[in-house]
Amino acid sequence: MPTRLLALLLTSVALCATPAWAKSPAPSLIEQALACHDATDCPYFPEVYKNDRAFRTAFLVELKKANIRRPRWVPDGVTTPLTPVDVDGSPRLLTSVCEPHNCGHRFMLVYDPQEKSMAGTYTGRDQAGAASIVYFGQPSMAEVELLKSH
Repeated sequence: MPTRLLALLLTSVALCATPAWAKSPAPSLIEQALACHDATDCPYFPEVYKNDRAFRTAFLVELKKANIRRPRWVPDGVTTPLTPVDVDGSPRLLTSVCEPHNCGHRFMLVYDPQEKSMAGTYTGRDQAGAASIVYFGQPSMAEVELLKSH
C-alpha cells in the first residue's frame, strides 16, 4: 500500500510540474505598449491596428459614429509609437497616424485599454478646403487637453 501511495504522489507531482522548456505566453501588443519606457520599445500603430481586434474595432466604431470614413492609408500610415500616458489616474495609450507625404491629414488617438474605447481627433480639410479638426469618441476634458498638446 505505501508503494502505491508513493507512486500516486510522484505522478501527481510530475503532472503538476511545468516543463523547463515551456514558456509563458508573450505579452499582447497593448500590454507591451503599457509597459514601454521609451519609444524604442513601444509598438507602432500599424502593428497594433492590424493585430489587435479590440483596438481596431474601437477606432472604426468611433469613426463611424462621427461619420468619418476611414481613409485607405490608415493601416499603413506614418505613425508614432503607442506610448503610455496617465489620464486622471487611469492608463491610456497615445498615438498618431497620418497620410504618407501629407501629414495635414492625421488622427491623434487616445486608447483606453481597460474599457477598450478610443477617442481622438481627425485633422483634415472640410468641403470648402479649409483645415478642420473633428473630435470623436467623446473624449473627457483631460483627454481633450492631451490631444491638444500633441
